Amino acid sequence: MTLDMEGTLHFPVATRRFASSLNLSLSSDDAMYNGNDRHYLSCGASALNAILAALNITGGESPTRVLDFGAGAGRVTRWFRAAFPDAALDACDIRAADMEFCASAFDAETWVSGTDIDSLKAPNFYDLIWLGSVATHLAADKTIDLLDKMLSWTTSHGLVVMSLHGRFALQRQRSGEFTYIHDAAWEEIERGYSASGYGYADYEGQSGYGISVSKLSWITKVIEARPNARLVLLAETAWDSHHDVVAIQSTC
Repeated sequence: MTLDMEGTLHFPVATRRFASSLNLSLSSDDAMYNGNDRHYLSCGASALNAILAALNITGGESPTRVLDFGAGAGRVTRWFRAAFPDAALDACDIRAADMEFCASAFDAETWVSGTDIDSLKAPNFYDLIWLGSVATHLAADKTIDLLDKMLSWTTSHGLVVMSLHGRFALQRQRSGEFTYIHDAAWEEIERGYSASGYGYADYEGQSGYGISVSKLSWITKVIEARPNARLVLLAETAWDSHHDVVAIQSTC
């Protein structure tokens, strides 16, 4: 399968120069693809746009090794390959078929990861790590554990860029525009959000995997508590006009 570019004017300006270098191959089993080529490609461009902004703040140097953590079948990975053609590119996720596709299509070093954060190991250290729609499915303690793990995988002054559900997600569910989870679980999320700044509930029938919504102040406090971390960027709805994006630089 091959994606249809449909022009580039809908991509963020900073990413348009990379569009002609995109590998438009699409896995037939890509769980993130819903038939809308334009939106699928724009999601990747939007992630890259936020990352480029963070890189510009930290000096603008192109990363030499990049990790797409939770890459799926390459919705964002393809943009990394286009934007950083000389970089070593790694990708991991829990589906072996997705990793096989990323390896063959994007010349990525891949491995199948797991859900036990403590046991996660990486084969390399990274100048840039992207986590798109990963923390949005984890409880607060797991998000903190995952951030600490990612910071331990960075090179000196490397960047961790991750997405979070914020106020926009609250508005969508409250208005009925979109349903993230059933009403009883959403009430649990709202209670946690109001009490601590981070709300979470499991998907029905699952344990440790669900939906989270967090305040900007929550992630800011987490970063401020870490002497090895610098808050570089915090932007609401910066990814796909939906997820908030936070960029954290290792200071080790």
